[in-house]
Amino acid sequence: MQVELLDVVVTVSDREWAEEWAGQLDDLLLEVGRFFPRVDVRRRAAACVRGLLGPVSRKNGWQLAEYAGDGAPWNQQHLLDRARWDVDGMRDFTRRHVVAALADDGEGAGPDGAGVLVVDETGFAKRGTASAGVARQYSGALGGVFPCQVGVMAAWATGAGQALIDRELYLPKEWTGDPARCRAAHVPEDRGFVTKPRLAEVMIERALPDLPVTEGKVWVAADEVYGREKAFRSFLEEHRLPYVVAVQANTPVLARPGWRHAGRLVERVAREEDWVELPAGPSQLDTRIWQWWARRIVDPDEPAGEEVWARWIIVRRRPEDPAKRDYYLGWGPPGTALEDLVLVPGARWRVEEAIKLAKSACGLADYEIRSFHGWYRHITLAQLAAAFLAGCDAQAAREQGPLASTRFGHELPTPAGSQRGGPP
Repeated sequence: MQVELLDVVVTVSDREWAEEWAGQLDDLLLEVGRFFPRVDVRRRAAACVRGLLGPVSRKNGWQLAEYAGDGAPWNQQHLLDRARWDVDGMRDFTRRHVVAALADDGEGAGPDGAGVLVVDETGFAKRGTASAGVARQYSGALGGVFPCQVGVMAAWATGAGQALIDRELYLPKEWTGDPARCRAAHVPEDRGFVTKPRLAEVMIERALPDLPVTEGKVWVAADEVYGREKAFRSFLEEHRLPYVVAVQANTPVLARPGWRHAGRLVERVAREEDWVELPAGPSQLDTRIWQWWARRIVDPDEPAGEEVWARWIIVRRRPEDPAKRDYYLGWGPPGTALEDLVLVPGARWRVEEAIKLAKSACGLADYEIRSFHGWYRHITLAQLAAAFLAGCDAQAAREQGPLASTRFGHELPTPAGSQRGGPP
């Protein structure tokens, strides 16, 4: 008797994906329940995360309450303000969840399959003067100087995707110099002025125990707000973290007068035939091709020895606009090839993609709270929701291979006849 072939359609529908992910969401909410000591708060948190993942146009207190079946937003407001729960424990759980969910078997976004820890900030447009940290300040996400809050974000990027793993609220000096204003927004009394690079260092130190640092599978990428500061680069070197960070054209590179700035050095040394066209990894649209120039530089303050890592100056430009250049400083194992080095600055878009996902699909910027601790609570819950989506996306890609639909990403094509569905 012949064994019949199992008749199962290979293509997975959006509804089937939604049902699969809904079950995984139930498991995730059950797991994070330990951070909420009271049953009622636990239920409100679960309703909040479901609302952040749901088809809600603007995920503020009123609309999240309506989605949860409440007649008023008091439950959601209580969750973000007066309820007792372990927001730091939730933050650490989210980071570990992301690292596990985005494991890629050594096919990472950086050199030799390493993952890339990316640091950046984003702005949250806010009116008034009462919300913690709100001020007229520059935000690249908003496109200029606006009244806003600025959050410093850390994202973990691998070959399987990217997601936010930590957050810190930046408080300008006009806030930390006004104790009465800080008290009104419930800013802790011991919180003084802290620069963005120092906030980034705090997040990096928190992440190190959960990242594969011991195997040399972590590189750090950051824009010039962080890279131009020598103290930040020294912090990474003290923790033995290889990096490629953006710097300004006038950043000192050599001690020699007339040559010390990165821009002048490139103008005097780089020949046209020295520029190499290399892809810097996938972007939202396609693999990006840049022209790169890199040279290893010597630090006279470092002792000679086999264990000394290499330093590089790295420059990129677009083939169609060679006069516009971006400058980077790198530090890492001396045998790292240029083709691998360029992957690190090429991975910086990953944090922008992670922030975009969290804002558009998980309500990261839709909060209507003013307190310092309320900001952390909402952002942490939104990051958990976004981490869940990133994990589901990575799982779908692993199970279906190159035809998997990244419903909330841009790296893989959608199967023919499939439409992107909403969250469960």
